[in-house]
Amino acid sequence: MIIIIKEQLIIMNEKCTFENLSEKIDDLNPCGNCQDVQIKKFTPIKDFADYDKLNNDYKRCSCGKRPLDVVMAHILKIMVEEGIVSEKANLRRNSPIPLPAFCFSSLNPQFIGKDSLILIHSDFDKEVASRIFNEVLEVKGVLKGDLSKTIGIFDKDSTEETYEILAGDDSRCDVLRTLIKKDDKLVKIIINKFQSVNHIEVASTTEEKLLKLYNYLENNDVGKVIAIDGMCGSGAIGIFLMHYGFEKVIFNDINPKLVEITLDNIITNNIDGNYEILNCAFEDLDITGLDLCIIDMYPGANIEKIKEKANKIANDVLII
Repeated sequence: MIIIIKEQLIIMNEKCTFENLSEKIDDLNPCGNCQDVQIKKFTPIKDFADYDKLNNDYKRCSCGKRPLDVVMAHILKIMVEEGIVSEKANLRRNSPIPLPAFCFSSLNPQFIGKDSLILIHSDFDKEVASRIFNEVLEVKGVLKGDLSKTIGIFDKDSTEETYEILAGDDSRCDVLRTLIKKDDKLVKIIINKFQSVNHIEVASTTEEKLLKLYNYLENNDVGKVIAIDGMCGSGAIGIFLMHYGFEKVIFNDINPKLVEITLDNIITNNIDGNYEILNCAFEDLDITGLDLCIIDMYPGANIEKIKEKANKIANDVLII
């Protein structure tokens, strides 16, 4: 096993911290003057009455925000003009995947401002990405990738799959609610990540996993001495376990980039307890006698093989 020790932490542009969290959450709200625009999502974008007017200023409020549908229509117009999609393209079927640069739980703001979106599409190239990034204020980063592939390192016999950064910055933040109470307040977890090396998972899905874990711990007699987050990704589950009260948590991931991100997130969340960070294939872990092993599996992984290994590591195993 390799213990990862980082002397220099990850630096992200405008990284989310507890110092700026309230400001970022408040910024999700529209102002009183923001006005929505109805755009039919199954109708070709070229049939939109104001198609020729779609530019960076179209329907922009004095607060700097625009309706999300207008932003996506503007992006799709550029894709039509560049030949990435046909002139019959519509918002529902042909838009790139838009991921929020900052996401708080299940909130889906309908009005967005500068640097709000990370876009992913399999047919983007550098020229198109540069144009979208420079012409659409709301776009923070543009990535190219095959959405059918699982991003990351699947196991020790596989190579890393990533999205290619074509323009801008791919750093994102998910803020997760939990049912853990400290000082009469429910604990929030901040997860900063780089989307080019993380598989796509929205904040609400991660919250569902944390709720499942919370209910499991509340309803089962699980020892709270040492737990391992066996495939920790960006660290959300392990950080949750630290907040829940485990004496020690081991964070492990096969991907060295993700364990670096995990370390940064541990520090961002003000975790000062006993933890260890490992960079190892789960099947090669040389650990036994733990109280709990949590596995957040990649889609398509061999569940039985992983469960067999997990049962050798810990007394209790939860596969999420």
